Amino acid sequence: MRLILSFLLVIPLLSFAQKDYAKSILDTLCSEHFDGRGYVNNGDVRAADFIVDELKKIGVQPFKNKPFTQEYQFNVNSFPYPIEVVLGEDTLIPGADYLVNAISGTAQGDFKVVEINKDNYQDVTQGKINFKLMDPSQTIFAFNFLGTKNKELLKEINALAYQTTQYFPVITTTASKQMYSVGRQQSNYPLISIDSAAYKTVSSASIKVTNKYLPNYTSKNVIGLIPGKKKKKYVVFSAHYDHLGRMGPDALFPGANDNASGVAMLLSLAKYYIQNRPKYSVVFCFFSGEEAGLVGSNYFVNHPYFPLKKVKFVLNVDIMGGAEEGITLVNATSHMKEYEKMVAINDKLKLLDKVKKRGQTQNSDHYYFSESGVPAFFIYANGNVKNYHDIYDTAENTPLNNFDEVQALLQAFVAEIK
Repeated sequence: MRLILSFLLVIPLLSFAQKDYAKSILDTLCSEHFDGRGYVNNGDVRAADFIVDELKKIGVQPFKNKPFTQEYQFNVNSFPYPIEVVLGEDTLIPGADYLVNAISGTAQGDFKVVEINKDNYQDVTQGKINFKLMDPSQTIFAFNFLGTKNKELLKEINALAYQTTQYFPVITTTASKQMYSVGRQQSNYPLISIDSAAYKTVSSASIKVTNKYLPNYTSKNVIGLIPGKKKKKYVVFSAHYDHLGRMGPDALFPGANDNASGVAMLLSLAKYYIQNRPKYSVVFCFFSGEEAGLVGSNYFVNHPYFPLKKVKFVLNVDIMGGAEEGITLVNATSHMKEYEKMVAINDKLKLLDKVKKRGQTQNSDHYYFSESGVPAFFIYANGNVKNYHDIYDTAENTPLNNFDEVQALLQAFVAEIK
C-alpha cells in the first residue's frame, strides 16, 4: 500500500482541472462538425483525425514504425438523405417521435396503411390476408400491439415485422425507450418504429426513407504510446470514439455519455502520464466500430501493435458521463484480486461512493482482449446520466460529475500494478 499512500499525499496538490479539459473535448466531439462520429459524412474518420491531433499536442507518440491510425474495413448501412414520416396529417419528428431501424432499405411515396393488431392477428397467422394482392409501392404495414404484455407474442410480432421488410415497408409501435443502432446489413424496405405518444391509427402515410449501404467502409483505430520505465510491458487504456452518426440530416446522435466521455478520460490521462512517467508503458487505444459490433477492437486484437502477452492490464472506459453513485467494474468476478485492490484504493482515498462488481460481458471493447487471455476491466459510471443511444445524449446533458475522482482512482490503480 506504499504507493497508495504516496498517491494520497499527491492528491491535495492536484489542480483537479482535468474535468475542464474533458468538458472541452466533450463539447468538440459532440458538435455538429463530427456528425455524431458515425458513417454519414465520414464523421468517425474526422473524429479520429481530431484525436490524433490532440495526442500530438499532448506529446503522445505513435509506436515505432507504426502510424497513429490503424485502418480496417467493414460493411455498414447509413442514412445520409432527408427522412420524412407523415402519419395521416401529422409530420413526425425524426429521433424524437420515431426511429428508422438501422438495417432499413429504401421506400418513398404515399401508402395505404394496413394495421395488424390483436383483433386481426389471427387472420395473418391463418393466411386469411392475401399479401400477394398488395403492392409494396402503395402499401405499408403497421404492427400496433400497444398494451400487449405477452412477451412471447411481442417477440413473435417483432420477428414477423422484420421478415415483412423483405416485401413491404413496415411500421411498428412501442411504449418503451427507443434506442438507435448501427446496421451491418440492409433490408429491402424500411422498418420504422414510432413512439406510442406519436402513433395513431390512420388510413394513409407518406414516407421518405433512402438508405446508402457502404460495403468495405474504411474506418480507423487510433493508437498512441507513452513509454514507461519498463518499456516492453504495457498498461492499456481503451475507449471507443465512434457513435451512431445521423439518421438523415435532422436527427443527430451526439454520443456524449457514450462515449465522448470515455475519449475525454483517455486524453486527460494522457496529459497526466506525459508529466508523470509511468512504471509501465501506457498505450491509448481509441477504437472505432464499437457500435457496429466491437469491430475495431476485434481488429486490433487480431492485428496488435505489440505482443498482447506483454500487457499487464486493460482498462476500458465506456460511459463516463456522471459517477455520482460510483463505478462498476465488468469482469470483476474474473479478477477478484484486482477488483479488491481497486476497492481498497477507493476506500483509502475516499474518492467515489462505491466500486461495484459485475461478471463477464461482451458489450464493450474489453471483450476481445479478455477472450485472448488478457486481463481487462470494462469500467462505466453509475449516476444520473441516463441518455443512451438517443438524440438527447448531448454534451449539455452530460455533467461529468466525479470525473476527476474516477481519473485519480484509475491512476492510483495503475501505480499499484505489479
